[in-house]
Amino acid sequence: MKETVFDPTSAEIIDQMRNIPALSPLGDALIAKVVQMSKLRRYVADEVIINEGDNDAWLYFLVLGELVVMHQGVHVHQLRNFGEMFGEMGLIDGSPRSATVRAITPTVCLALDASLFASMEPADRAALKIAFNEIIVANLAERLRQTNKRLVGCEVPG
Repeated sequence: MKETVFDPTSAEIIDQMRNIPALSPLGDALIAKVVQMSKLRRYVADEVIINEGDNDAWLYFLVLGELVVMHQGVHVHQLRNFGEMFGEMGLIDGSPRSATVRAITPTVCLALDASLFASMEPADRAALKIAFNEIIVANLAERLRQTNKRLVGCEVPG
């Protein structure tokens, strides 16, 4: 993995951050704070981004590439769209990572160190958490719908 730190005063970086759906509703000041907590990470094909069972406070947004999500060695999801969020479940309840996420192709991700939320001003922290919670809930609901569709033909009547 190669990592790049952002310049939080860069208007160009702030403009680019607005293109990420989860960040688009935030004002410039909050986006600048997100930039301070973020790094751009580049991964080669087959490189692991998240290991199932690990504990960390990183939240990711896919910028470029394709990822596979595996739970106990079983393929459960694929990510390939700009701005898709992953790594959010551990942030919700502090649990260890529930899946492994691996790059299928060379991949670029925005990685946000959510442990830095605690250092933010309370009003900024609350606004950022509200924005992220809305997108996390929408993501989890969509993943649950997809899982339900996959399970429909698999159930044995009891």
